[in-house]
Amino acid sequence: MKKITALFLLGLAFFPAAAQSDKVRSPAAPSPTEKIPIRTIKSGKDYITLNFSNIEVSALVKVMSELTRKNFILDERVKGKVTLMTPTKISPTEAYQVFLSALEIKGFTAVEDGRVIRIIPTSFARQSGLKVMTDAALAGEGFVTRLIRLSYVDPQEISRTLSPLMSKNGNLIAYSATNSLIVTDSVHNIKKIESLVRALDVATPEGKGKINVYYLKNGNAEDIGKVLSSLVSKMPRRPARRPARAGQRRPAAPAGPATILEGAVTITSDKATNSLIIVASPIDYETMRDVIRKLDIRRRQVYVEAAIIEMGLAKQRELGFEFQAVNPIKDNPNELTTAGGTNFGNIGNVIAGGPAGLSDLTGLTIGAVKGTFEFNGVTFLNVGALLRALQTDGDVNVLSTPNILTTDNEEAEIMVGENIPFITGQTQSTATGAGSILSTIDRQDVGITLKLTPQITSDDNVRLVIYQEISSVTVTPGLDPNVVGPSTSKRSASTTVVIKDRETMVIGGLIRDNVITSTSKVPLLGDIPLLGWFFRSKTTKVEKTNLMLFITPYIIKTAEEAAEITRRKGQVLDEFRREYRIKKKKAGPEIPAESSEKPGAGEEPAADAAGKTETDPAGKPKPDGKEQTGTKAQPFPTGKPSEVPAEDSR
Repeated sequence: MKKITALFLLGLAFFPAAAQSDKVRSPAAPSPTEKIPIRTIKSGKDYITLNFSNIEVSALVKVMSELTRKNFILDERVKGKVTLMTPTKISPTEAYQVFLSALEIKGFTAVEDGRVIRIIPTSFARQSGLKVMTDAALAGEGFVTRLIRLSYVDPQEISRTLSPLMSKNGNLIAYSATNSLIVTDSVHNIKKIESLVRALDVATPEGKGKINVYYLKNGNAEDIGKVLSSLVSKMPRRPARRPARAGQRRPAAPAGPATILEGAVTITSDKATNSLIIVASPIDYETMRDVIRKLDIRRRQVYVEAAIIEMGLAKQRELGFEFQAVNPIKDNPNELTTAGGTNFGNIGNVIAGGPAGLSDLTGLTIGAVKGTFEFNGVTFLNVGALLRALQTDGDVNVLSTPNILTTDNEEAEIMVGENIPFITGQTQSTATGAGSILSTIDRQDVGITLKLTPQITSDDNVRLVIYQEISSVTVTPGLDPNVVGPSTSKRSASTTVVIKDRETMVIGGLIRDNVITSTSKVPLLGDIPLLGWFFRSKTTKVEKTNLMLFITPYIIKTAEEAAEITRRKGQVLDEFRREYRIKKKKAGPEIPAESSEKPGAGEEPAADAAGKTETDPAGKPKPDGKEQTGTKAQPFPTGKPSEVPAEDSR
């Protein structure tokens, strides 16, 4: 009897309004085909109060099912107890909202799935096929996916503002193609998000662009400014759109590029501060800033070593016999009785040179000289015959190694040589009476020129556009350089190659082989076998040249790699310095060590009587004067190459 009384009192606690009747009326069961959504529960005439203390969630779901006539599926992971208390009477619809709030506190949510409502953990709600709502009014407290269309603001920009406001299990996606936001969260939180979107999604007044200054870290302001100006001129503008009226759907963004501008954008570069001055709306400035960040990156560098190796061989062989017959009249030095013979260039020079003419002969010479004779007051050697044999050998080995460092995709040039004047025109002036010659000159660089543009590929190969030139001044026989200007020889190569990092490749070369044979002879007589050698002179000249160009690129990605190359080049200079010291010491007198017995005028001793070491302003100990000599080596040469003594040969 006591149990029946307790159950009756519990029923009165749930349904006090029904206590006026003889029994509790149960609501009619819905038809099998009838669908009753959560958010369309109608408030009845009956009101209830809830008073549950530590009730199991499963029991509470059963009560709500009987109250709302809804079908619930309870996930096995939904467990726990809740406490519900409503001191005032509420409608069944309001009771259902309290029920959803209690589930949310415990980490559960109600997901509508057809004719049933699934109670699942909130963390799994996003993967459970939530209902997508666009323009319908939100109601209830369950988890839903809401599509919010925007009119003015950029989805990417506003998503960064709203993301911190999402719940732990919520999700926010910015979809720029339709200018929309896809929000998955509880209905309560989505309502707050929508209210903020309505406040932020407003049109920017025309002509209200803001002046922004962007300071570049790595790039060049003028170069990046040109790129951005060209980009802005080609980007489409977003047309101004008014907010949609109540009950109407907001129009989507027009099809086209995802990133467009909403107004005019002005970009000016400042070279002094390496910055960009951008006049644009806040949204357009964010678009420009994203592009600038991707352009303003630290570019890699390329250190290129070139080696120019030239080996030359020159041989010249001369063999000839010449004779002269000269018989002067003793009484008359201005007349000759006989004169004749062969002259191929040697005997004539000797005769005209007088007694000193023999010193000009080189090689093996055999001849007959019969004193001297005078003709028109000039003394000549009376050479009867001259046999000359000469062979000259010359070897040339030239090694040049121009090196240069440049940035990726930047042209670099190094030139080592001389600036030579070339005569471009001459005029004769009669102003002075004597008629002086005025020459117009143009100076040109002669030497070694290396010009290149590197481009680093994604797989650390280096694409090099190279132009290399080797020019030098030469002597052209028969031409006076003071009249026609100097002659130059030029060897150049222009090519494009792809080389792996730190690998050496030969980019070109030249092999030249010249053989020049010159024979001077007396007609007919010079062709006689054996005897013809007395009537001819033969010169054979052989020239061979082998020129090769080598290139080695080094990609520099970090400061450590740049320091390593600097250290390696410093070692080369140190070796040059040490070699110079050795040869200088052998060639010249040894420089005495500096005297350290007494400090010079105005100097202090290196150490005082107490033995304390003197320090410099930087706090470092000063070196002892006794250890300093005039030939102490330095890490790098401090003098100029012109300081090397003339007698020092290498």
